[in-house]
Amino acid sequence: QESPSVLGWLCLAYLTSVPGSFKRASPHLPAARSMEELSSSYGGPLKEIVYENTYITNPTGYGDSAKFQRHKVQEILRNVLKERMEKQQYDPVKAAQISKHIAEDLREKVKALGYERYKLVIQVTLGQKKGQAMRIVSRCLWDTNTDNFASEYYENDSLYCVCQVFGLYYE
Repeated sequence: QESPSVLGWLCLAYLTSVPGSFKRASPHLPAARSMEELSSSYGGPLKEIVYENTYITNPTGYGDSAKFQRHKVQEILRNVLKERMEKQQYDPVKAAQISKHIAEDLREKVKALGYERYKLVIQVTLGQKKGQAMRIVSRCLWDTNTDNFASEYYENDSLYCVCQVFGLYYE
């Protein structure tokens, strides 16, 4: 009988993670009722990966460059908006797709700054400019020592675009 592949092990680990939901996923895998039965049939206990705690609870423990720096993100926002929106005219059909592409560009460029311990939340609002008033407001519950945000506004004759990037530190 063949031994299961890595994919087989991953499927098995997934199927056995929910109690009582294990079903035989492959003819190569034995019909076991628990992880203990499975591990004994393959010659010993399965090893669990355990990560050590670093006890670093703020970004300054990783160095000054690890902290979310608003001015760097603001510069990226300004450059992306200028590059993407400079010759753009408002089109209601394309607006959602343009917003999505801007958000993806921003995510890639901000991640390139090395904010590995930050959850990035990016909001792009794109609308037609027809003389109306617009106010965009955000509220957040966060730690003012570690979390931050950057925001940039762009407008031309036919549209406006507001981009916000929130950097939320997670331990």
